[in-house]
Amino acid sequence: MMAGMSTMVNEQQLAAIKAWAAEKVDLNGIQKKLQSEFGLHLTYMEVRFLMLDHGIELVTETEKGTPEASSPDAQQQTMQETSPVEQSGKVRVELDDLQLPGTLLSGKAHFPGGAEGAWQIDQLGRFGWSQLSGTPSADEMQSFQQELTALLRRA
Repeated sequence: MMAGMSTMVNEQQLAAIKAWAAEKVDLNGIQKKLQSEFGLHLTYMEVRFLMLDHGIELVTETEKGTPEASSPDAQQQTMQETSPVEQSGKVRVELDDLQLPGTLLSGKAHFPGGAEGAWQIDQLGRFGWSQLSGTPSADEMQSFQQELTALLRRA
């Protein structure tokens, strides 16, 4: 668990996140609801890590229409099957051999649309970009977040 992730929300907010996930609200929707209903400005990645920290799984519909808890592996497989980014090229995420000073983790990202940049996670668990050239699409950013999550699990 990353330092500080669990302290971002109180019990009422955590209960709301669990309810939204059960109502099949996606990560982007949960992020927006946290902002509109509680005034919390969390990044997509912070919301994802928060949900992972608390074992909250998104509920999705299967082809047969029955709700199914979606594991991170299943989400990644679904994204790989449906994303236009995955069809045209893959987001490449790398971990630096030597971490930048003041960071817990750092690395590079290369997007199929030509954008690229350096990312870092500081010692408080905050995510940031530096040297970002170009603007990745929303699909590319979602693929980046999934690739980074998979990379961090392997690291």
